[in-house]
Parts: sequence; C-alpha cells; structure tokens
Amino acid sequence: VAIKCAASATSVSVYNNLLRDAYKICGGFFIDGIQGGTGAANEVSLDHTGHPVVSKLRDCYLAAVRQGLQGQIPLWAGGGIGMTGTAAADAFKMICLGANGVFLGKILIQLLGCVGNEQGRCNACSTGRCPTGICTQDPRLVHRLDVDRGAQNIVDYMLALDGELRKLMAPIGNSSLPVGRSDALVTTDRAVADKLGIQYVC
Repeated sequence: VAIKCAASATSVSVYNNLLRDAYKICGGFFIDGIQGGTGAANEVSLDHTGHPVVSKLRDCYLAAVRQGLQGQIPLWAGGGIGMTGTAAADAFKMICLGANGVFLGKILIQLLGCVGNEQGRCNACSTGRCPTGICTQDPRLVHRLDVDRGAQNIVDYMLALDGELRKLMAPIGNSSLPVGRSDALVTTDRAVADKLGIQYVC
C-alpha cells in the first residue's frame, strides 16, 4: 500500500503520521508537485496549484531524519520532472534531496504517441475518445496505438535515463542512489539554499 499526496502544506504532517504507524503497512509515500499531470490536466491545475515538489520532499525527508526513520517509508517524488530539459538531472536533484526514487507520467504517454505537450493538451484522457488510442477502450481508436513501437520507445528512454543518471552519480563517488546527499548540490539562489539546506555559491 502506498499513499500519494499533493505537495502542499499538509504533506509533511501526512508523512509524519505514516511514520508513526505501528502496523507498518505503508510501502511508500508519493509526493506530486506543481506541474504534475498528464495530457488530461488543465493549465490552471498545472501552473497555479500545488507547491514545487523539491520543497515538500526536502521537508518530509528532514522530518524523517529528525526521528531517525529515514528510509522506513520510501519517498517518491514527481511533478515536472524533465521540464528543465533533462529528466536525469531533475531525478538526481530529487534523490539528493531525499527521494528514494522518482515517478514519471507525462513523458511516458508522450513516448506512446500522446499528442498533449507543453504547448497544449487535447484533454481527452478521461473521455474514452483519445485520438491516439492510448486512453480508450473504443476498438475503432485502440488500433491507432502501436504497442510494440511504444514499448520500445519507453525501454530506450528508460535505458538512456539510467545511463545519464549514472554519469551524474560518478563524480560524487556513488554507485548507488545518493539518497539525501544534499552536499552534492549547490545553488546560486540564497533563498533556495536556505529553504533546502544546500550550499550557496555566488
């Protein structure tokens, strides 16, 4: 069982409550930040609701560290990964800030052929009338999805992402995920440095 929560003022409280669960039934905590959403997400939701995921992710990780419970409930982060131009760099930052892993959605359905992108969305995912045959059961539309080609696109992308992530980990001496290695990050923004507890450089 895993819990998914929007990155908001309450996400740290939710995570703290899960950490105190005597039954240990929660297998993961997924935090989805602003810019999280697939082709069905409306612009107002993507651009004007939620918090940046890095802020709330870091707060959750540090809350677990203070209790000596980091890693007890794995943290997963998503929302806008890859919008900077490289998903591997975004994933690396999230992991260094405390995520045990990241999740992707929009890029994967785009690799399958989704026509929604950063310039516009068709917003048909929930209607059953997906023009590319991804989000539908309509036999007239399903045949438009080339499953084998889409699957190969996703495999190729994930292998490339893995390779790029390994290149980023090599300079800091990690062969495994650098969860919580905030010392591997720097910023030129004083407010960001103070909020996330990472090194400020000018």
